[in-house]
Amino acid sequence: MALTRRDIARAGLKLLNEVGLNGLTLRLIAADLGVKAPALYWHLKSKQELLDEMATQMYADADREPPEPLGEWETVAYRARALRRMMLGYRDGGKVFAGTYLGDLGLVGEHPFRRSVDAGLDRRRADQVLFTVYSFVVGFTIEEQAVYPVPGQLDERYRGAPGGAVLTDVDARFDDGLEIVLGGARGWLETG
Repeated sequence: MALTRRDIARAGLKLLNEVGLNGLTLRLIAADLGVKAPALYWHLKSKQELLDEMATQMYADADREPPEPLGEWETVAYRARALRRMMLGYRDGGKVFAGTYLGDLGLVGEHPFRRSVDAGLDRRRADQVLFTVYSFVVGFTIEEQAVYPVPGQLDERYRGAPGGAVLTDVDARFDDGLEIVLGGARGWLETG
């Protein structure tokens, strides 16, 4: 069987859940696939290329689109929640996804503000809103996964810490933060 980038990414994602991002190495993935590490370098030149491929695979496997058509802002909110769910599906998923380059830009889908852009909304400003929402989701998820490094398991350093309320009802806190970001974005677009 010929080894593919997809095989390597899938093996990396499986091992990610076992060892976390700090423990993930090309050598470990090679051993899992039953090959020598140099065989992986034929497909991926660096750990960053591995992370790019893993993020692309995470994104390809995720359910990102609403089941029925929604308005523009509702679509942005749905995709933000879907992105967080996708990253939470993997140990250190937020860190893997942060700063990576998707190898298949066809996965991104239609711009949620396409109708407004077609009607005259400045595309650069619409893109800035999406980047800001994306940055909030990735940052929130990285912080969430720092407190809960293994899903459902609180890092004991945070038990009883000042501001411990931050540790409770993480979903509601995410939704509140998303509402704050989207509300600010709406206002910013209206003033532009």
